[in-house]
Amino acid sequence: ACGATLLLLWGGAAPAEEHTVHAIAVRGFETMFFEPDFVRAQPGDSVTFIVDDLDHQPQSVFVPTGAADWQAEQGQSITVELTEEGVYIFDCAFHNVMGMAGVILVGDPVNLVDARAFYERYRDETIFIEKDRLDHVWDEESGVLGTAR
Repeated sequence: ACGATLLLLWGGAAPAEEHTVHAIAVRGFETMFFEPDFVRAQPGDSVTFIVDDLDHQPQSVFVPTGAADWQAEQGQSITVELTEEGVYIFDCAFHNVMGMAGVILVGDPVNLVDARAFYERYRDETIFIEKDRLDHVWDEESGVLGTAR
């Protein structure tokens, strides 16, 4: 009887998914990056940014209309609930000049034109090392915003 009750309460709705993004300082020859740098999610999902040292500070730099901006405390992990559909762009406040950034697609890319325009300015004006690190995300031939590598 308990199992049937749980099924009725569950209602068949998919549970919110919890995604994880790690802030990586150095691995092999690659430095200052998020893994993964592209997350595909649904409204109601969350992303936890795992920070293992004081040198990182994940933050939003572009969010869909209606979504809240966010910034972790220096050296602290943070969990962000993704409430609005669209493209979110995040970076590390300390290492954005090194291309330490990423993209989250929540549901449909309703703000894709604005997100792409923002990203192009951001890449040109903010990133000085690894300028092309996120270009794979915007590759039209690889699907909507591309796919995670």
